[in-house]
Amino acid sequence: MNDRCYVGIDNTDQNEWLVALLGKDAVILSRPFKNTPAGLGDLVRFITEHSVKPKICLKLTHPAALKLIKFIGAIPDVEVVLMSNAGVKMHQSWLPKAMTLPSTPNSPCQAHLLAYCAERVA
Repeated sequence: MNDRCYVGIDNTDQNEWLVALLGKDAVILSRPFKNTPAGLGDLVRFITEHSVKPKICLKLTHPAALKLIKFIGAIPDVEVVLMSNAGVKMHQSWLPKAMTLPSTPNSPCQAHLLAYCAERVA
């Protein structure tokens, strides 16, 4: 496992969270996690079990993001990057075209894009 894992987290229309972990050689997509204390606990366990020193990118456009930050802040060696919609659009310009076309909000691809943003943001 590499020294850092890059993570993208996106909220769905069903008020659930999707997670994409970008490791050295693979991308792991999660099942949806409910926006409840139990669901957020499961999300934190998923990230902790599959990553080392996660750098997490999420959009701060959903009110539940602040609640999520409270939970993910407990992950050891975590770094959190908050991205605006304008920031996400700016980062899409350097992604491969196949990555940007299906990247609609609330799709696993959006979480994947946010994982790449976490990797790129210094």
